[in-house]
Amino acid sequence: MTIKFSTPKISFIVTCYNKALYLKECLLSIKEQSYVNKEIVVVDDCSSDESVFVIENFKAENPDIDVKIVRNKQNVGQLTSFLNGVKVADGEFVTLTDGDDVLFSEFAAAHIKTHLNTTVALTSARQIEIDEDGTVHSMKSSDCPFLSLENFSENVKFTPDMFSTDFETKDFEVKVLDSKKYSFATWHWSPSSSAVIRKSVCDYLLHLKNPEKIKITADKFIFSFAHLIGSSAIIDAPLYAYRRHGENYSKAIPMTGSEKYHKKSTQKNYIRNNLLIRTVVWHFVTENKALFAEQFNHGGYIKILNKIIFSFDLSTIKSVLKSLWV
Repeated sequence: MTIKFSTPKISFIVTCYNKALYLKECLLSIKEQSYVNKEIVVVDDCSSDESVFVIENFKAENPDIDVKIVRNKQNVGQLTSFLNGVKVADGEFVTLTDGDDVLFSEFAAAHIKTHLNTTVALTSARQIEIDEDGTVHSMKSSDCPFLSLENFSENVKFTPDMFSTDFETKDFEVKVLDSKKYSFATWHWSPSSSAVIRKSVCDYLLHLKNPEKIKITADKFIFSFAHLIGSSAIIDAPLYAYRRHGENYSKAIPMTGSEKYHKKSTQKNYIRNNLLIRTVVWHFVTENKALFAEQFNHGGYIKILNKIIFSFDLSTIKSVLKSLWV
């Protein structure tokens, strides 16, 4: 008797706010994934342009792929939009896909292969960078600090024959980042669209109170939490194109060479994110002590707290100590 195994489902959660110019290209790149077991969840955050028309048109023109549409009743930001997508997603894995980015055809296959061979909570890949009209400006982004050859000396190398024929991917290398060694509060990854996250990890975030009030970028919060809970892995292969333009978060000025420069407001946001992430996650975990202690047992809950505490510096430890006495 031949035993047939099925592949896990991936839900592409596409968050959208006024991305009509780029949205169709993004959705088509998901449809054309080599990985078959997938669905698309598009969450529109009260766009004032033609985004909803683009989404509904795409769904009508592509009945061969499952497309779910979520329309927020009010503008709530990317983190809450993502969580609204998680609520209706059926996949074992989910993405945080920006509606203006483009995924390469092997994106899902490479990520799922990495997840199943490393059992981490989060995988992130290298990106290329394009502008508004799709012109390539960089084939090797410097956003992820671990994407250099010297950092892959103790890595895992995946070849096409390591898994079933459902995963037709080229050779690539992976570095696993253990959250006991690599702090969850430090940025280790490429931006939002680069990643695939286990939905079971994201389900914890549904317990967040007022996520729209969290003043941290969505990818920073989600990636950091996932890494804290279950570590992460970096795929040394470009699997998507990050679109640089005046309306996205980075607001980066044109590439000038080996250095990447950002506007002053963006630099302030990076600093703010790194300062806030520890206290925000600390409060979230401690406020949901019963949930985490039940899921990870008391010892596991304490380990999570220790990883947060040992990531603190003097400027933020005061907030934690204060919360212990409340």
